[in-house]
Amino acid sequence: MTDLTSPHGLWLTVLAPDQLEALPTDGLGWLGVDLQHGRYAVADLPGLLRVARVPVLARAASGDPAHLGQVLDTGVSGVIVPSVTSAEGAAALVQAVRFPPEGVRSSGLTRAVMTGGPERPLLLPMVETAGALADVEAIAALPGVDGLFVGPYDLSLSLGRPGVTDAQVVAAIGRVQQACAQAGLLSGVFSGDRDLDPVLPTGLDLLALDTDVTVLRRGLEALLGDAGGR
Repeated sequence: MTDLTSPHGLWLTVLAPDQLEALPTDGLGWLGVDLQHGRYAVADLPGLLRVARVPVLARAASGDPAHLGQVLDTGVSGVIVPSVTSAEGAAALVQAVRFPPEGVRSSGLTRAVMTGGPERPLLLPMVETAGALADVEAIAALPGVDGLFVGPYDLSLSLGRPGVTDAQVVAAIGRVQQACAQAGLLSGVFSGDRDLDPVLPTGLDLLALDTDVTVLRRGLEALLGDAGGR
């Protein structure tokens, strides 16, 4: 994941493996699979991984250690973990996703082992709460954290701001990117807003441009637009 061909990613929420297999991925560096707000369960990950042609990061449904272990056992390249509110909470995630002596994750004959999955998958706590933002430098300094991923929509709600392009939210994203750069970590953000894209900080390693649903909508809109004059 540190040698991405492109920072641009697509956020998957509904696509099944056969649909993903048909999707062109030229120009994409990675895929995000949303277990929190998408249609997916952990059992859906192996099928998606079999057809994915770029690295896959899973946005976990929660920071529950048992759930994180099951997600990582599928062989994903890493986990993006939501609802982090403090450095202490992020430290607990390190314990959950790392094998002893660094953490307490259990090992076994998993799909990750059988298919040669990553020995050390990425851990990217999400910065989407005011608490995580306040502790962002401390979270970035934690051994075992590989990067931080901003959820600007929940962050704007947590900060009491009107939207993701609000100056305070944009400044917060810049603060996260700077903390990552200083700590030598990956920095990422979900966009989903073409007005947000041009004001994002430079140097982001992971930029989820939008969701699969938006791709389908825009594709149909473009097709209907092309056919409009006929």
